[in-house]
Amino acid sequence: MGFLTSRLVRRIRPGFAATLEVEDDWRRYWEESNERARRAEGPLWVALGDSTAQGIGASAPDRGYVGQLLGRLRERESAAWRVVNLSVTGARLADVVRGQLPRLEDLGGADLVTCAAGANDLIRFGFSRARQALHALIDGLPSEAVLGTCPQGLWPKRTLELNRIIGAEAPAAGLRIAEVWAHTGPPWSGKYAGDGFHPNETGYADWCAAFAAAIGLDGP
Repeated sequence: MGFLTSRLVRRIRPGFAATLEVEDDWRRYWEESNERARRAEGPLWVALGDSTAQGIGASAPDRGYVGQLLGRLRERESAAWRVVNLSVTGARLADVVRGQLPRLEDLGGADLVTCAAGANDLIRFGFSRARQALHALIDGLPSEAVLGTCPQGLWPKRTLELNRIIGAEAPAAGLRIAEVWAHTGPPWSGKYAGDGFHPNETGYADWCAAFAAAIGLDGP
């Protein structure tokens, strides 16, 4: 988040500061996990995005939707799936395009690529630039990558605008869509961290379900 927005949110939502206190720990967890994944063998999944891919709000980094989906991949496909999580807390769509897509290319071929971003664009100034960044993201993701829609519970008009772009352009670009919007409606009780913004691990189970459906994993 930008400084002014972050300061305002921290003042209005005391739980927000507490949630973000784990940011460095979650980032270090994924950096260490990424190094192990690079050295290992097995199908490679590369996750792009923001704090939701980091698992901010869950009780542990691997209890966000990325960790939950990794467990399902390993269980259902009986393969040694590994994940390199390139997400960055606070990333906007343009940050994913500029900072994460090039790192994806450096990894070579991936068996699965997922991306969920846009929530930070919805709550910040400069939303007009988000449309252009989303077009660039859709153009830059490899064919068969999975792009998540923006969740419910944020600025509805802006959310629907970005989701309309995803729905109209992603299939034509050869991308699959994870219907995060459809999986994150009310009731919301018990699904958010103390900041009232990030999902907790129960909420992330809904995100996991959306991505699981997009890649053909059936069941809970």
